[in-house]
Amino acid sequence: MKKILSLTIVFLACAQVLMAQDTYTNDLMTNASDIHGTARYIGMGGAVGALGGEISGISNNPAGIGGFNRSWASIGMGAAIQAANPIDGDSRARYSFDQVGFVVVLPTSDENRVNFALNLQKKLGYYRSMIAENKNLGGLSQAAQFAGLASIGYSQKGALPACTGYMGLYDVYKPDGSFYLYRANDNSYYRTTSGNLYALDLNVSGAVNERIYWGATFGIDILNFKSEGSYAEFRDGAHVVNGALEYLPDDKGGIQDYTLEWWKKVSGVGLNFKVGTIISPIEDNPFRFGIAVETPTWYTMKQKDTYWTVWSKFQNTGQVIPGSEQYDYNYQGGKGNYVAYDSPDNNYMEFNVYTPWKFRVSLADVHAGMVAWDVEYEYSMNNYTKMGYPTYESRGKYDEPSISTDQDKAMNTMTKNITQGIHNVRVGLEVMPTDHLSLRAGYNFYSKPFKSNGRYDQSIDSYAMNKVVGTEYINLGTTNIFSFGLGYHIKGFYANLAYKYRMQKGDFYAFDDYYQTAMAPEAQFITEATALRPVEVNLDRHDITLTLGYEF
Repeated sequence: MKKILSLTIVFLACAQVLMAQDTYTNDLMTNASDIHGTARYIGMGGAVGALGGEISGISNNPAGIGGFNRSWASIGMGAAIQAANPIDGDSRARYSFDQVGFVVVLPTSDENRVNFALNLQKKLGYYRSMIAENKNLGGLSQAAQFAGLASIGYSQKGALPACTGYMGLYDVYKPDGSFYLYRANDNSYYRTTSGNLYALDLNVSGAVNERIYWGATFGIDILNFKSEGSYAEFRDGAHVVNGALEYLPDDKGGIQDYTLEWWKKVSGVGLNFKVGTIISPIEDNPFRFGIAVETPTWYTMKQKDTYWTVWSKFQNTGQVIPGSEQYDYNYQGGKGNYVAYDSPDNNYMEFNVYTPWKFRVSLADVHAGMVAWDVEYEYSMNNYTKMGYPTYESRGKYDEPSISTDQDKAMNTMTKNITQGIHNVRVGLEVMPTDHLSLRAGYNFYSKPFKSNGRYDQSIDSYAMNKVVGTEYINLGTTNIFSFGLGYHIKGFYANLAYKYRMQKGDFYAFDDYYQTAMAPEAQFITEATALRPVEVNLDRHDITLTLGYEF
C-alpha cells in the first residue's frame, strides 16, 4: 500500500507535466476562418466590404454601415450539421442564435448622414463531435511521448519508471522485476467541443455626398468554449524467448490498454477596434473600393480542466505455463477489473491571447440596380498571435491583476514557427430578378493556418505546459466555403434564407513522435515506424440560416 501511494504521488506530478492552453487550442478558439451573421451576408459569402449596406459587415468594413439610408433591425437563427459521423449519442445538428442588431440613421442633409449601429452575432461555433482512429501506429506511442516528457522533469530524481509505470505503461513484470517490452498497436481518440464566440459590435459611421463612407467599430468578443474527450491506446506485451522477441497471447496479458480522459472549459472576453472607408472615385458611377484595418483582439481568459486515466493492470502470478517459458498473468485485483485514478479537480489557469492584425481591401459594383458583386481580400498575420499571463500587484490584503502581461516567450516562438499568415478571398453576387426577390451566391477561400511540418512540442519551457490537457493536435488544411441564398422583401419587411457548405480537412496527430523518431526511444519501447502517420479528419459542415429584418 505504501508503494502504491508513493507511485500515485509520482503519477500525479507526472500528469502535471503532461496535462493548457497552447498554439493549437488558441487557434481553434479565436481564428474565425468562417462566415457567420445574417442570411444575406452568408449568402453572399461575407463579401460586402465595398458594397456596404449590410449589418453583418459591421465587423468586416465598418464604413459599410454608412451605406444605410434608412434605419434597420434584424434577428436571425441557424442550424449547423457536421458531415462526419458523430460520437455515439451525439447529434450531427446543432441549433443556435446567430444575430440580432439595429442601425439608426440620422440624416444631416440629402446626401450626408451619421449612423449608429449595435450588433450581436455569432463569430464562431465550437459544436463538433470528432472521432480519429489509427490502426497502424507501428509501435509509436503516446506512452513514449509521456516517458520522454517525464524524463525532462524527473530524470534527475530517477523517477521515470515509476512515473510512467504507474500509468499502466510498464506494468507487466518478469519474475526478476524487470519489464517486458511494449509495442503500441492502435489507438482511438474522441472529442466533443461546444460553445460559441460572439461579437458585440458598436459602430459609428457616415456618408459624405454618397461617395465617401467612413466608419469605426468597437468590438467586444465573448468566448465560451467547452471540450471533453478521451484517448485510448492499445499495446502488445512482449518478451524474449530463446533470444527471439515474442508477444504474449491475448488471454495472458498480450493486449493492454489505458485511457486518458479530460474535461475542459475556457471563458473569456476580448476587445478590438476596426476602422474603414468606402470610396466611389467616379461621380455618378456605382463602382467603389473599400479599405479596412482590424486591430488585434486582446483576450483575457480563464481555464478550468479535469483529467484522469483508466487502465488495465496485469500482474505476474509467478506460474510458468507448462511447455513454454511464458508466465501466467492476471488483471490486478481480478481478471477484467480496471483500476482508475483521478487527478486533482479544477486545474486552473488565467492567461491572455493577443490575436493578429487583419487588413482588408475590396471592390464592388452595381449594375442597373439589379446585379451587385463584391470581391475582397483579407490578410491575417496569424503567426504573430501572442500569449501571456496577467501580472498581479499587491494592494493591501489582496493581490489584484494589473494591466501588464508576462509574455510566454517559448509558446510565442512555437506559434511563429508552426503557423503562417492566412490569406482569405471572398466573392459575392446578388441578383434581383424582380422588385421583391433576391438571389445570392458566394465563395470563400482560406489558406492553411499551420505549416505542413508543424508539430506540437510540449517540451518547451512554457508555463502553460504545466497545465496542458492532452497531446493531440491538428494541422488544418485550406478552407473552401460555398454559399447560396435568397431573400424576399415587401413594405419594409425582409425574410432571408442562406445555405452554406464549409469544406476543410485536417491531419490529426494523437501525439508528437519526436521522442521515438528524432531521439533514441526508451529501451522498453519497440518502435518500427519512422514517423507517426496522421489520421485525416473531415471537418466539413452544412449550415442553414434564417434572418428576419425590418426597414423603417
